[in-house]
Amino acid sequence: MCFTRTDSGLAAEHHFYQETLVYVEGYSDIPFYDALLNRNYSKNKWKIKAAKNEKGGCKKFVGWLETYNYPYVVVLDGDYEILEDNQRWHSRVIILQRYSFESYLFEADPIKMIVNDYAKIPNNTEEPLTKEEFAEFLEKIKEKFMNLLVLDVARQRSEPKRSEKKSPSYFISPDKFYNNDFQDAQIRKQIEIAGKEIDEESINKAKDLVERYLKKHRLIDLLPGHFAFGIIRKFISNIVGKAISNDDIRILLSRIVWDKVETNDHDSLKKQLLDAVREAEEIRQNSI
Repeated sequence: MCFTRTDSGLAAEHHFYQETLVYVEGYSDIPFYDALLNRNYSKNKWKIKAAKNEKGGCKKFVGWLETYNYPYVVVLDGDYEILEDNQRWHSRVIILQRYSFESYLFEADPIKMIVNDYAKIPNNTEEPLTKEEFAEFLEKIKEKFMNLLVLDVARQRSEPKRSEKKSPSYFISPDKFYNNDFQDAQIRKQIEIAGKEIDEESINKAKDLVERYLKKHRLIDLLPGHFAFGIIRKFISNIVGKAISNDDIRILLSRIVWDKVETNDHDSLKKQLLDAVREAEEIRQNSI
């Protein structure tokens, strides 16, 4: 069933499903939200759809929701806007409190499980990755990328809020900055390039925003999701001694994280999404 030809068709899409629709940013997001809802809600009452290929993406569905109160749910990545976005959103528009859904996957227990599984570690054998070692790696990520993150935030703040056309992030291909180890020369080079493009006042403001966020979060929670995920995937592959595809790790972590992780961000997202789906379903039922 395709409704991508016209805006009116897309806006009316929810009428043609028996389930409550949940719009997410992209196709790779689906397993993460599918795992959350599948563990906590009746499977036949919701359907997750990616809005990536539609012009305007999820923001288009947000606009219709705000205007017409249609009975569906929209989930938006936090991006850097979470640092200072005080906008009041519709109750069924969910804004992630981390950069993207990938940011919710980088937790010690799920990462350790995947490492042990791929490394085929027998019982009663020393683990190839401890929680302490993973925490140390996250601290190393913070040490290496804090300055570049501040510059990237400053760059984005100079652009319109949630602009559809944004200049490229300073966080390009993760392989350029991390392979078997951090590529310090490449990181310094990127910082030098970025530093020449942004004024000092913008940098200082961005630094204040980032430091405020880090009082309750980790730096990896704010790194662009694709970039952070690429580094974590390479980190895991290095430990187990073989390459693992992005899809394999992403899908496995998406399933494991909802069984193994309880943070304020995870608990909040679960509650928000379940409440929003129930609210949308109630509206649908009352309209029948």
